[in-house]
Amino acid sequence: MNLFERFSRVVKSYANALISSFEDPEKILEQTVIEMNSDLTKMRQATAQVLASQKQLQNKYKASQQSSDDWYKRAQLALAKGDEDLAREALKRRKSFADNASALKTQLDQQKGVVDNLVSNTRKKSVVK
Repeated sequence: MNLFERFSRVVKSYANALISSFEDPEKILEQTVIEMNSDLTKMRQATAQVLASQKQLQNKYKASQQSSDDWYKRAQLALAKGDEDLAREALKRRKSFADNASALKTQLDQQKGVVDNLVSNTRKKSVVK
């Protein structure tokens, strides 16, 4: 039994030495750097897409807010001319745009924290490079 264990250890040591000779630490390091650069590029692309999406959401929010203000002015103008029915209709439309703007603002606020975190992480990874 003792002889068999010694023989087994010798075979394992030769096998480990053979496997180690195939592994080139420099090549492994180079491959790791290539993979990290690829991941960083993907992260930058994702960040750019998220920032573009956030900008579109901001534009929609501003447009809804502007439309709400416009309909309010129309309601005031209709009241000034004495047309209460038209003023009510304008206020209904204003409310619709104001509600939409409010929902978009909520989305923007929620997205802001996530976007800031993503941008921060991307910058940190870029500095490490």
